[in-house]
Amino acid sequence: MPAKSRSANGTTLKVIGVFKLIKALILVGVALGALKLLNPATADHADRLASAFAWRFGPQAAFSVHHGLTDLASSQLTTVALVAFLYALLFAVEGVGLWSGKRWAEYLTIVATASLVPFEIYELLQRVSWPRIATLAINLIVVGYLVWKVRQPPKATKVVE
Repeated sequence: MPAKSRSANGTTLKVIGVFKLIKALILVGVALGALKLLNPATADHADRLASAFAWRFGPQAAFSVHHGLTDLASSQLTTVALVAFLYALLFAVEGVGLWSGKRWAEYLTIVATASLVPFEIYELLQRVSWPRIATLAINLIVVGYLVWKVRQPPKATKVVE
């Protein structure tokens, strides 16, 4: 395989790895935010802030935001935080592994990303939106690329005597 192709493959893996690491950071933020909402004063402040912002989009948006924040029980917030932390850990492992060029990370990313595609299709069928279309498209491109990559013959290594 020419050096340029190897370099391009390495760059693509690094880009996917950074994408996974960014998703991990976002999920850590979601998890910390969910835990922060367990504090009633913080939850009340977040409700007022989100409702004020949502009014700019109309009364229905404000109503949805208010009920979305106030209807969550402590156990649900804890569950959201736990699941977000676990997914963040998975994305971080994928990201670091892909950045490092590890073959196992390619397989892990294929399985983890492909396992979410049916849920993304279901959500898209429930309500079509550009973010949902983009998410599905990006994940299908990532899975397709990694499947193509792992089917390539392994790089020949030079034996140094």
